[in-house]
Amino acid sequence: MVWKVADGVSSRLARAADRRLTKAALGVRHGRNLRRLLEAAKHPRDAQLALLQTILARNEATGYGERYGFSRLRDVSTYRANVPVQSYEDIRELIERQELTGENCLTAERPVYYNRTSGTLGDPKNIPVTGNGLKRMRRHQGTSAYSQSLGTPNFEGKILAIGGQAVEGRMAGGTPFGSASGLLYRNQPGFIRRKFALPPELSDIEDYDARYLAMAVHGLAEESVSCMVSANPSTFLRLLSTMEDHAEQIVDSIATGRLPGELARFRIKARPKRAAALARQFERTRRPGFADVWPGLRGVVCWTGGSCAVPLDALRERLPREAKVVEFGYLASEARGTVNVDAARNVCLPALLDTYFEFADRDDREAGSADFLCLHELEPGREYYVFVTTSDGLYRYDMNDILRVNGSVHATPTLEFVQKGKGTTNITGEKLTEAQVLAAVTAALGERAIRPRFFVALAEPDAARYTLYVEANSPGDWADFGNEVDRRLCTLNIEYEGKRKSGRLRPVIVRWLRDGAGDSYRMNRVAAGQRDAQFKHLYLQYAAECRFDFDALTQRP
Repeated sequence: MVWKVADGVSSRLARAADRRLTKAALGVRHGRNLRRLLEAAKHPRDAQLALLQTILARNEATGYGERYGFSRLRDVSTYRANVPVQSYEDIRELIERQELTGENCLTAERPVYYNRTSGTLGDPKNIPVTGNGLKRMRRHQGTSAYSQSLGTPNFEGKILAIGGQAVEGRMAGGTPFGSASGLLYRNQPGFIRRKFALPPELSDIEDYDARYLAMAVHGLAEESVSCMVSANPSTFLRLLSTMEDHAEQIVDSIATGRLPGELARFRIKARPKRAAALARQFERTRRPGFADVWPGLRGVVCWTGGSCAVPLDALRERLPREAKVVEFGYLASEARGTVNVDAARNVCLPALLDTYFEFADRDDREAGSADFLCLHELEPGREYYVFVTTSDGLYRYDMNDILRVNGSVHATPTLEFVQKGKGTTNITGEKLTEAQVLAAVTAALGERAIRPRFFVALAEPDAARYTLYVEANSPGDWADFGNEVDRRLCTLNIEYEGKRKSGRLRPVIVRWLRDGAGDSYRMNRVAAGQRDAQFKHLYLQYAAECRFDFDALTQRP
């Protein structure tokens, strides 16, 4: 017993020492970057203007820069007057031409990587990343890690970090594309890489069930996981369900060091004592949580806002009481939005030294008009649409994201993510667009010779699914209609497909509406103030924001 106590004390001392060493190493690498960001927050107007001028000067000789006269733009007002707001589809051809021909269409520096995400229609978006862009990503990640080392015990033990596939393929010109999170994971400095519980190769496993099983085996083989990291908390719920469904197989793999079937190449060191302890735990607990398998877990880093709040609530019940949830920060494929500069209090400061921001008041923009605002002009508590300009070729790019001002650091407002903008929903990272819903539903209806009068899809984060309401007055083949819509959405949206395969999104549910339901909805909206002559409804909405009871008007076809 004395030896066990001594061993426990020794282990705690070792973990504390390791945490101090990690903090010191991160401080050497990234302490200056955090201090620079905090210093810039004292003068956001000056910092943002200097950044904008630098971006324009670097890219004035590009095709885009010459078209819009970057060399003549010296301030914010002339920039806005001369350069239009853009979407990805506005610049898709330029991105593809630059990749294929090497022309400086958007950036003077050639992209070395493309961060791939789902596009508005079937084709995915490939966001260009230059060599300096990759350096900025690494710097932001390091700054966030340093902030965590200052305010949390996350680095006391192993880190279970789950990212995407680093290289999914290559563009027509040979440049790789994939998930930047996976790329960064593979290129961590040695003192951080040795703390990871999962080998990066696991992200390359194509089959979702097999990938989560491999992650569960490698992760549960480690006793001292102190922190879990993944953007979406639903990822951790998926890992829990794998633990529940494959407990016996996981225990056997940890005991022998051999994973089943095609996963055999991902061998681990056999740990029979750890396997026996897990087996006893699984026997005692029908629904084991992370508190049961990693009692030393002290931090979870993920998104906390928007639709992520729903799975996060479910996750909290399965965590140790001492575990703190750390906001991941506003981060998109297109740009770094915020950096969590105070992980103890979740204070997310805009990345104002690397991303130039513009904003439009949410209410004004959704009403059809809005003035553009700079970062220093935002008001506490207000919600805004955000537009970014980056050194990697995005100029006044419409993110279609809504952010809220929730505080400040010095003279700079801090921001939190609220939701995707109108026309886009996001339950668990799929970023489904209205255009994709229109394409999938109309194609499925047309294939069956069904003529719809009205339809609308409602996102239900609590149920992790979409419900499609359809009113139609034509005969046709209704069989398997919901599954067909689901299949078409998977084809149109690679991220929707991924979430469906992983089980984080449930299948589309179809509800058939009685005759006249669409007209009833129209009258309801007109009575609420919408102009009858200009009526047009959103085909994709959040259920919580839809002020109409479609379920009261359902029937069978």
